[in-house]
Amino acid sequence: MGSLSAPWLWIVPYSRGKHRGAGMKTSRLARTLGLDGNPLRRRTDRIAVCLAGLVIAVFVIGAPLLSAAAVGWASRACDTGQQAQRSWSRVPAVLLEAAPAPPTDAGGVVGHSWVRARWTDNTTGVGGRTRTGQIPVSGGVAAGRTVQLWVDASGSPAGPRLTHRAVLATEATAAVLATCALGILLLCLTWAGQWLLDRRRLTEWDTAWSSVGPQWTKRFRSRGQP
Repeated sequence: MGSLSAPWLWIVPYSRGKHRGAGMKTSRLARTLGLDGNPLRRRTDRIAVCLAGLVIAVFVIGAPLLSAAAVGWASRACDTGQQAQRSWSRVPAVLLEAAPAPPTDAGGVVGHSWVRARWTDNTTGVGGRTRTGQIPVSGGVAAGRTVQLWVDASGSPAGPRLTHRAVLATEATAAVLATCALGILLLCLTWAGQWLLDRRRLTEWDTAWSSVGPQWTKRFRSRGQP
């Protein structure tokens, strides 16, 4: 029986130590948040803790909402652009200069290079007219090559068409920029609030020392200290 009951002797101290450790963590967290009821805490300290909690809450709640709004705005803008693309038409264009290889952004979306080219505008009637200008080319192409060019109803280069990947990249960029803008705004407000609280603390310290300082000076002089 003694050997069977021995393991239970280890469980009780372990359980007590575990609960004691959890209590220490809770008290440490309370001190960090200024919720330990310490009478030495100033009013400005409590305000700073409340402001920090408010900033965190605004970011946690506002970032998803603002990102969703930014994605919705970007999606509507892309939908408008895609609707305008329905009136575009394709015409052959001859490159007058070589097109360098375009860069690729972080999202894997291939960019476009703008080079001089010549194409025939067939939107004005039979036969059309020859036009020259800058057109977007999606890859490294040598001069003299013929590429397909998207033109709008007026015969002007309409730029590359929006693809599904480009739409997703635009929406993701809008969400990231909205979140970063909110974070920067909250950081600036936090810095301004901290600056005001620090000035308030200095004023309180000066006021407290003006009343306590003379008492300490009298006490030191009564002890024979200079």
